Amino acid sequence: MESTLQPNKVLFETLQTRLINFVNARIQNGDFTERGLARILGISQPQIHNVLKGARKMRPELADRLIRKFDMSVLDLLEPGEIYTELLARGSMDPNQHGIATHIPPTRLKPGTETRKPSEQQQTEGKRMATSA
Repeated sequence: MESTLQPNKVLFETLQTRLINFVNARIQNGDFTERGLARILGISQPQIHNVLKGARKMRPELADRLIRKFDMSVLDLLEPGEIYTELLARGSMDPNQHGIATHIPPTRLKPGTETRKPSEQQQTEGKRMATSA
């Protein structure tokens, strides 16, 4: 079966590799030992060792534990250029606005949330406040 991957797309495997590289760098810097990190995460030292050396696949649960331990987000594993490129490709950003997102996905709106412009909404609220006073 031929791969239909699009160029320049960040794959889950890439994010896992970056997370492993980040953890390895923290260990090499002396911030943690494999044994200490394993203890904090509630796993065995050989398990973390094998994941960090690539002998074992990282399970999503372990990735989540690492991300929480290091107070990270998945977005921290992306490079700024990748975020910008993806937002442009989705039409979520105006290239002339240099980093300001202009689109909120409709799924974020709660049922019953009004979608009026802020100025209209403020005018309506101002009228309500004036009549209740």
